[in-house]
Amino acid sequence: MVRFARLTKRGIVVEWRKTVTSTNTVMQQELAKTQSTSPSVLVAERQTAGHGKLQRSFFSPAGSGIYVTIGLPLSFLAPGWQPQRLTICAAVAAFQAVRPLVDDQLTIKWVNDLYRGNKKAAGMLAETALDRDNKLRGVVVGWGININQSADWPPALQEVAGTIVDHPLTATERDDLVDVLVDRFLNLLRVPWSAVLMVYRDHQYLAGKSLTVQSGNSLVAGCFERIEDDGRLSIQTAGGCRSFASGTVRLQ
Repeated sequence: MVRFARLTKRGIVVEWRKTVTSTNTVMQQELAKTQSTSPSVLVAERQTAGHGKLQRSFFSPAGSGIYVTIGLPLSFLAPGWQPQRLTICAAVAAFQAVRPLVDDQLTIKWVNDLYRGNKKAAGMLAETALDRDNKLRGVVVGWGININQSADWPPALQEVAGTIVDHPLTATERDDLVDVLVDRFLNLLRVPWSAVLMVYRDHQYLAGKSLTVQSGNSLVAGCFERIEDDGRLSIQTAGGCRSFASGTVRLQ
């Protein structure tokens, strides 16, 4: 049986490592110096410095999750590509890949998380890759997916983080999830944006909720209004409608 059969068929090399600092960081370094025009994928069993937005730590112990990053050379990206759309495609790809494994509610939280029930079960992060001359060489897109809770999860994390299943996956099941996830992501980059956005909207965790958005030093309270056509979050505040391209959202 061929490992990562879908990606192999695409001619994409998948590298597996036991331990890395961060799959995104390693892939940024690799992409900055490569001459390849094809995507490449890095999967790690463990991260010692996994991170999310604003370099927030992402707990990444061995045996507990799947940590994978795809490197997209600049020449591979479609003209007019937008980071926001890459992140949303990554979230929808994760939702569609994980959903068959989940026996209860799974949703997408703007802008880059999957929630199972009321706990975060996965996060996605798109980052640019620059060379030594600060020239853009491409983009890396990473996923951290909590498969099952390990014994070393800190108590504080257990209160806010969840898992996509309640049991460990076999090595074959993990490989297949990575294969489906990245293959789905690459497919979504080529389909009409409206189709991606429809899934993102239809399974939005924030729908109908009161929330606060922290954007820079600003903290804005309101009620979820909609996800706009460009992927921005729109909320109804006491002073009218406000929209955000990025930010940290917390429920009230």
